[in-house]
Amino acid sequence: MSFPLSRRTVLSVGLGTLATAAMPLAARASTISFNSGWEHLKFRSLEPNTFNTAGNALTVVAEGTSSILYRILPSDLFDSRRAEWTWRVDSSVPPSDLNDTDNDDRNLGVFFVNASDDVAARIRPGTGISSLMRNRNVQVLMYTWGGNNPQGTVIPSPQAPGRLRNVVQRRPATGQFRESVDLARDFQRVFGVELRNLVALAVSSNSENSGSRVQAQVSEWVLG
Repeated sequence: MSFPLSRRTVLSVGLGTLATAAMPLAARASTISFNSGWEHLKFRSLEPNTFNTAGNALTVVAEGTSSILYRILPSDLFDSRRAEWTWRVDSSVPPSDLNDTDNDDRNLGVFFVNASDDVAARIRPGTGISSLMRNRNVQVLMYTWGGNNPQGTVIPSPQAPGRLRNVVQRRPATGQFRESVDLARDFQRVFGVELRNLVALAVSSNSENSGSRVQAQVSEWVLG
């Protein structure tokens, strides 16, 4: 599915990092399946990534490309407040400046979308993430593997500082890590808002600036 949108229009990526302590999920944990519920958001004038889904794992190849795979969550997961996932990078982009949209390549971005009660009440299975990301009552927290900044730095997106902010977990390199994040705490610290409704998830990769090849995977994604 193609969309007549530029990446700057939909996702104006800034830069930020925030370290979150690993904590176990509550007993009511839900494993996210990479099934047919995921949609591919492509950008005008950019070739899309190659995403492959299988069970609880998503693989992505970006080779001078950029796009997002996203899923609108069912309402019974809107009250999720923590997340864990494993991500692996086998081929990495070089260091970049995530505050510069002309030099913002990254291996992976894992997105969590928070919406106000009125916005969440209007969400349907066919709702697109691009409309959510432009809504003033929505915040998008992006845990990023890329850039070249110290962990713990938070820098709002230069294009939409009130809505889009990165939390850079890893500098660009190959490797594999298990992440555990407190979404409620991070939304409060990064945006100064309460996590009301976790309405969507997404995964991105982009290497259109350097032309590098990214080969990566996200798996065992759990909400609780």
